[in-house]
Amino acid sequence: MEHTRCAVYAIAAGLLIAASPSVGSAQDTTAAPKRDTTAVPVPGARDTTHADSTRGGVSPRKHPVLAVLEVAGVNIFVNRMDAWVLNVSDALPAPAVGRLYYANVTVSSWGANIRKGWVWDTDAFQVNMFMHPFQGAAYFRAGRVNGLNFWESTPLTFIGSLEWEFFGEKTYPSLNDLYNTGFGGIVLGEMTWRLAPLLRDNRARGMGRLLREVAAFPLDPTGTIRRVVTGDAWRSYANPRGSYPGSFDWEFQGGVQVGVDSGAARRRTVTAEGLVEMTYGDPFVTPYSQPFDVFQARLRAGTGSGGNVKEFRVTGRLWAHELTDTTATTRHIVTVMQKLEFESSPAFKYGGQSLNVGVVSEFAAGHGLDVQTTLYAEGIMLGAVDAPRSGAVGSDRTYDFGPGVGFTATAALRTRGFPLLTARWHGAYLHSVSGASGDTYTQFPSIEAAIPLTGSLGIGGYAGWYQRRSSYIGRPGETASSPEYRAYLVLHTHRGALPPGSLSW
Repeated sequence: MEHTRCAVYAIAAGLLIAASPSVGSAQDTTAAPKRDTTAVPVPGARDTTHADSTRGGVSPRKHPVLAVLEVAGVNIFVNRMDAWVLNVSDALPAPAVGRLYYANVTVSSWGANIRKGWVWDTDAFQVNMFMHPFQGAAYFRAGRVNGLNFWESTPLTFIGSLEWEFFGEKTYPSLNDLYNTGFGGIVLGEMTWRLAPLLRDNRARGMGRLLREVAAFPLDPTGTIRRVVTGDAWRSYANPRGSYPGSFDWEFQGGVQVGVDSGAARRRTVTAEGLVEMTYGDPFVTPYSQPFDVFQARLRAGTGSGGNVKEFRVTGRLWAHELTDTTATTRHIVTVMQKLEFESSPAFKYGGQSLNVGVVSEFAAGHGLDVQTTLYAEGIMLGAVDAPRSGAVGSDRTYDFGPGVGFTATAALRTRGFPLLTARWHGAYLHSVSGASGDTYTQFPSIEAAIPLTGSLGIGGYAGWYQRRSSYIGRPGETASSPEYRAYLVLHTHRGALPPGSLSW
């Protein structure tokens, strides 16, 4: 199966064939077209409201054929980089000796893949559950950059994955890759698509303008390349109007974590940990208008074994309906969310793609305090969980794949946006369809508390407890538990409605 760097190449490639001047802009296109009547004219800038979709408030023209071609361009670029430049390969599984140069595809390998059909691969947990969604994001953005809205872009993640699985490599098509690339690519593609316009500022000049364009490249490589080709990257003109969030929150944590291994030795590990959590929009401030007008992303990384990325979770709002009056002190909103989840530590690994349906509520407590709660039932399209007795027979894979169901409940006490106390419980049931035959039940309760020292800076602590119970067919079951604790400094920032170019350095 392809090397983990494939996902990075897919993003960095920038969809080179997207340099055509007819390609759309980096702005949201799900809502009905609106002309920008509030933009402040820039001296010397030409009026281009109708000339190009990147300059004005109108939705860009749709180019679905170009979007499909650009998806193919991503796969061709990644495949040829692997074959001609990097000459990458994987070791053949024992007892065979040698290496498989999987990018050296031929008509014969295409035919073999089509005849064989779907399999479950044995790639590392980080590759399957973390890296593949990033490759899918490049496919999704091919639709967005060509004027397609959210729903019109979603099939492209699966089209791109199908192309790669059958024609991009010599290994057999992997069903788990299709799920993770397809569903995960939707989540990450829309998230990065929405963040790019907040970094760019078409009215800025000089070094500030250059830094913003460079910073937006990883989020929207196709749009960045197009802006360079057309000259938009340095031309002064009105910023496009898009669905910019009614609020925007950042939280940064830095400290140490103590974890206890789930093995018999109960080995303790101490690592340095850093966390960043971003909240785009607010369900109680941003009225629902289109998918992902509210989303949250959480990334935690640290030292130690098991990989640097310890936790990565993105949840985006697909639909919402207010049950109460918007002026009430207690509010409830029915919400449908899409979630990508990845957790990896020396003690346990868990990941999955899911759809969540539930209610988010807010209770005003007075004196600047409020309580926000969520209750979600989730349908897990494909999850993965590790266990000593799990994995694919005859391989080094130590985790099982399967669909399932879950439940998430959270409650947060805040003061003027600063989180004082947050409790979360996530439980899941997975039925294994690849790996050890059986069922796995997991739960992960956690609690975080922080004390503000100033308006935005504070100190905090975290305690979590992962528990797993696995029941196998024809084999003994097992249970395991893994506590972990963190102490950290926390910085929380809150901003109101954001225009383009508003993310400060």
